[in-house]
Amino acid sequence: MFRNLGYTDAPFYEKTQDEYDIESERGQRRFKRLVRLLSRHLLIKNGRALDIGCNAGLSSFILEELGFEVVGIDIQEKAVERAKELAKKRGSKAKFYVMDAKNLNFKENTFDLVALLGYPLAHFSIWDFDKILQEVKRVLKPQGWIVIQESDFLWTLIRGFNQPGLEAEGLVRINIDVNVYEGYLERLLIDFEKGVFSKDKFYIWSPWILKYVLEKNGFEVEFKDKELVIGKNLKRAISSINFHR
Repeated sequence: MFRNLGYTDAPFYEKTQDEYDIESERGQRRFKRLVRLLSRHLLIKNGRALDIGCNAGLSSFILEELGFEVVGIDIQEKAVERAKELAKKRGSKAKFYVMDAKNLNFKENTFDLVALLGYPLAHFSIWDFDKILQEVKRVLKPQGWIVIQESDFLWTLIRGFNQPGLEAEGLVRINIDVNVYEGYLERLLIDFEKGVFSKDKFYIWSPWILKYVLEKNGFEVEFKDKELVIGKNLKRAISSINFHR
């Protein structure tokens, strides 16, 4: 008998938390890889950086390693507490806050760089991300930059919708349905070790969708290495089109 946890991605993060923790082996591998990737492609090497969806601080520590003064935010309180704990242990000057990216508690023109690393777009609907970009533009300095680590979820979905997958050790994912009106994949997550199951919404993004939303919000966009998107803040809206829900 399995217990229903409802709609939550908590089981996924419980199984994969070591990917976001600098003290784990997987976290250290991820740290080194992202340092190399960002070092190769970022056109800005210092200044103030906002790390949206920082989790346990791994991406924030990467930005600090590259020379930035970093503020990390996440809506998960436990993750932010872990980030603060790790920052203290590392002697890091990065600051961490529990905060919703759709309502940033920062003044205008505060940051030189805003980063969304670790493939975070699956957590946002296109409407939510549009609101996030409006806030990002507000807090970015003129000619500031945004960097996004992304994946072509649509192509992944087309290739293997009907194939169950192992999300993490003991956690099986089964795709249930696709909501074509709001752009998300509904998934069933079964944790055989704990005897629980849950559902989550996995929002489907693809490069041309991301490019449109960024350009709509006034960013000049360039794709790098098939997983990195870098945008320059032009401080003006290229399109007056609005999303209606």
